[in-house]
Amino acid sequence: MEIKTQDLREAIRLLTRGTVAVSTPEQAKAVPENIKSTLEQGQEDAAGISLLVSMSYKSLSGNVKDRDILIRRIIHTKGDLYIDGVAMDVRAPRLIKVGHISAIRDITSGRVYDNPYEFIQNRLGISVRDKSSAVVVSDPKDDFAKAIERIAQEVTVLMYLVAIDGARDKTERQKVFEYAKSRTTDLSYDDQELNDYIISLAPDEECFSVALAKSLAKDQTTVQGLVEAMLNVIMADGRVDDKERSFLVRIMDLLEQDGYEINLPV
Repeated sequence: MEIKTQDLREAIRLLTRGTVAVSTPEQAKAVPENIKSTLEQGQEDAAGISLLVSMSYKSLSGNVKDRDILIRRIIHTKGDLYIDGVAMDVRAPRLIKVGHISAIRDITSGRVYDNPYEFIQNRLGISVRDKSSAVVVSDPKDDFAKAIERIAQEVTVLMYLVAIDGARDKTERQKVFEYAKSRTTDLSYDDQELNDYIISLAPDEECFSVALAKSLAKDQTTVQGLVEAMLNVIMADGRVDDKERSFLVRIMDLLEQDGYEINLPV
C-alpha cells in the first residue's frame, strides 16, 4: 500500500508545532533588520542545509572573524552568494558574503577549502554561477556533489530524527548512511566523505521543516522510501523514548488508517 503524502504531512505536524521538540542549543537571536533586508532582495539557491563548519571571513561590518557557523541556506544577491547561518559562539544569525570568506574547514574531516565557491559547489551540491560572470567555478560537480544535491533535504530530515531524543546514536546514524547510499547507487564517491557530511549535520526544527517540505515535493516512491527510513532510524537503537514514541505512534496510526500495514514494538 502506498503512503499518501498528505498523511505524512499530518503526522509531521506534531514536530513542526513543537509538540515533539528536538533537543537543540538555545534558539538563535532575532534576525537583525539589515540582514532581513539583504535576504529579501536575494534569490534562494538552497535551504534546510544545517551543516556545521568552521570558517574565517570578513563580516559585513569589516571585522575579520574565525567562527563555527551553522550553514542554514545559500542565497544569491547583490552579485555574490551569501551564507545565511548561525554563529555558534553567540547563537546569533550571521549573513556572510562568500567572497569575503578566506577559508572553510570541514569540522569532521579537518579538510580546508581555500576556495569557498568550490566548497559550496562540490560539497553542498549548489551550482555556483553569477549573471555577471564575476563568480563562477568552472570545474563541474563531482559525484559527491551530485549525491548531496539529490539527497540533502532527505538526510536533514533523518538526522533531525536521530537527535530527537537528545542523543545521536551511532546505529541510528548508520541507517541514515544506508538510506543515502541506496538513493545514490549510480554515483561513485568516497563513503567516508558521505559519513563526514552526515556527522556534520545539526538540523533544528526550522531546517527540518524546510527540508521536509522539499522532500515531500518529490515523487511518491521517494516519499515512501523516506517514511520507511524514518521508521528505521527511530527503531535502530532498539528503544523508543517518549519523544520518538509520540511521533511514531501518531504516524503509524495515520498510515494504518490508510491501509499501510506496520507492525513495530512501540
